[in-house]
Parts: sequence; C-alpha cells; structure tokens
Amino acid sequence: MRNVFVLSMLALALSGCKSLVEKGDNLFQAGMYSQSAEYYERALKEDPHDIEAQKGLMQARNKILDKGLIDVRMLRLGGNPTGAALRLESLLRNQIEWQIEPFGPIANTQNEEIDYTTQWLKARAAQLGQSRFPDQFRFFEHRYAFLISNAQLHSQFSTYRAALQNKAHAQCSRMSTKVNDERFFLRQFTEKYCMAWDLPQSLESISHDSSRYSSIELTPRFKVNLHRTSRQANSLHTSSTKLKKIFRESLWYSPVGEKTFKLNFDASLEHIRNAKLVSRQTHFTLTEEKQSKVDPSNTLDIEVKKAYSYPVTEFTEQFSIDAKYAGTVAQQQIEFRVDDSQTHYTQSHQADFPQLNIKPVKATFLDVDAKLDKQLDILQLDFKTQLARIWTETHCNGLIGTQYGEYILRCGKIAPDNEFVNSWFKKQFGLNYQEMAALYAL
Repeated sequence: MRNVFVLSMLALALSGCKSLVEKGDNLFQAGMYSQSAEYYERALKEDPHDIEAQKGLMQARNKILDKGLIDVRMLRLGGNPTGAALRLESLLRNQIEWQIEPFGPIANTQNEEIDYTTQWLKARAAQLGQSRFPDQFRFFEHRYAFLISNAQLHSQFSTYRAALQNKAHAQCSRMSTKVNDERFFLRQFTEKYCMAWDLPQSLESISHDSSRYSSIELTPRFKVNLHRTSRQANSLHTSSTKLKKIFRESLWYSPVGEKTFKLNFDASLEHIRNAKLVSRQTHFTLTEEKQSKVDPSNTLDIEVKKAYSYPVTEFTEQFSIDAKYAGTVAQQQIEFRVDDSQTHYTQSHQADFPQLNIKPVKATFLDVDAKLDKQLDILQLDFKTQLARIWTETHCNGLIGTQYGEYILRCGKIAPDNEFVNSWFKKQFGLNYQEMAALYAL
C-alpha cells in the first residue's frame, strides 16, 4: 500500500512538471523566451533530470542571447553606445552563469559587438581620465567591470590612475577638513572615500552625537484577560522587544548618541471563552406495525412520534485587542493605535444519527493568534514608518545642503531620489547618490 502511495505522488509530481514544460513550450512558440525560461527552470527544480525541460531551457537561453545581441546592435546603431555596452555587459554575465558558449552567427555577432564596445570603452576611458571628477572613472570601471576584464583593458586604463589619484586626494582633503562630531555621516563617508582611493585619514573619533539616541526606555502597561494560558500572553512582550529592535535598527540610534528615547506601550488584550451544555431534541415520525385490536390476526401500520435528544456544548468567544504606542523623537510626538474586537459563536457534539442527517460537529474557534499578530504587525510597521518620516522631515526639509553636505547624506539615507541630494552629489562628484552608494556603500 505504501509503495502505491509513493508511486502516486511521483506520478503527480511528474505530471505537474510536464505541465510546466508544456507552458514553457507554448511561451517559447509565442516568442516569449524569458518567460518560457522561467517555466523550464521551475520544472527543473521539481525534476532536475527532466530532459525536455533541460532542452527547452537551453533553447530559450540561446534565443534570449540572440535577441539580446540584436538589442545591442540596435542601440549602437541608434547612437546609444552606453545602453549598448550595458546590455552587452549583462549578456556576457548571463553567458557565464548559464555556461553557454555561443556559436555560428550568434558568436560572430557577439564578437563584432564586443569589438565596437571595446573601442567605445577606450574612448570613454580617455574622456573620463581627463574629467575633474575622479569618481566618474571609478564608477565607469565598476559599471563595465566584466567587459573591461574580458577585453583586458586594466593595464591600459592604469595610465589614468596617477592623475585620478591626485584629484581624489584633493577631494579627500577637502572633506576631511569639514569633519567634526556633528557631521557623523560626513565622517563615515570621508573614511570610506579616502580608504577606497588608498588615502587613509587620521580623523578624530566621534565621542558624542546630540541629535541621536543611544538607548530606548520602553514602558509597557498591559491588561491581559485570557481564558487559558497560551502564547497570546507572551505576544505583547514579544512585540515590545520588536519595537526596541526597530528603533535600534533605525537611523535614530547610535552608540554615541546622547539621548534616551522614551516609548510608552499600552495594550489591553482579552480573550474569553464560555461554554454551556444544552440538550437538543429533534422530533421524527416512525411507522410501526401493531396488532389490530379488532382482528388480532391482522397488523396495522401506525405512525409513532418520537424524539431524539443529544447534548450539545455551545461556546461563546469574545476577543478584543486595543494597543497603542506613544513617544517623542526629535521633539515630535508620534503615536498610533490598533484595535479589533469580535464575538464568535460555535458548538460541538458527538451525536450521530444518519437517519436525521445528524453528524458529529467539531467547534471552530477564533484564530486569536493570527488576529493578534496581524494587529501587532500593523503597529510595528507604523512605528518604523513614523521614525523614517520624522527623519525625512528633520533632515530633508529646510536644512538640505547645510553643514557641508551632512544633511545631504542624512537625507539620502531615507530619500535617495531627493532632487537636492542628487544635485549636490552631481556638483561634488559628478555622480548621483545611487551611483556613489554603489561605490562607497552609503
């Protein structure tokens, strides 16, 4: 019996895999090669030895490569060498990951586009090597790392290193003179920047930060009334721990902060379940044969009314949660409340009387754990959102651009697409915030 079950499960798995392959085949025929590859990959996760899925995936990936090379050529011919180079960089990386070696016309097209791109890379490197922004060249090498390595251009590009190093040294020195205890993000950025250009600086350590918090003082006030001991009794305490964790992971926390963040967490949780045993009765009629009083030799069909009684346990559940946090950060009050309540009725019994369509019933109780977790998750998410909002209001509105970029860096942590953040970075480094973040993990 066990072998039959195993074989049945295997058949179901294989039939499901076949279905994925068929979907992949249909998408492939429709020219949707990326989507078809996804279905072949899913099929191979279920059965890594599926020959049809392996074959389909290889064909789809070759088509993706072929189509991608056409995109590269069209971008180049359309006067967009940057887009062509980025697309080619992505394709070559995929080839390595997929272990595909192009052949025939695809290989010829790829080699031709690599030659064009190599010439563009050399010209672009020469141009950026003369730029007053050394980080533009650094990002260029980061962005096209695979193409540059594939074309073995590192030694040629190293000729620009000395001039770029001098410009970076000047930038490093300018930033170092602006560093102080109040500019903690500028200090971190300066350390990373100078180190990346092999120009380590001896900067004074940050001893205090008056704008951030080094600890959180959470005051819980809970009222709990539960019908029995369960994990619900610990859920509020777990939520308290999560609120602390959220704060410590926020930008407001720093080991050198001078403040203590105070947060009140009030919650009232109730889950009562009352049970009552009642007797149910169902009336029904039976036809019975009885001896005739007039003629004892005959029987008569007589309808007899009867009652079937059985015990039923009726349950009444009452659930309610009312939770609220409140605190002050950067002189702004934050608070949020969640609440939910429900009265639920259910019953159970063991009666079994098929003739009356009476079957045993099992009580269906409220999923209090899920309801409680949902509300507390909402509360925690709002707390995280409020902390980010106040950081943005404090460091992105009104004070942007002051303190030699300190507030630019603070704002960029929350709002990397902020117009003023990117204009400042463009002016200072020739790159936007996201590009600089890719280089220096801002």
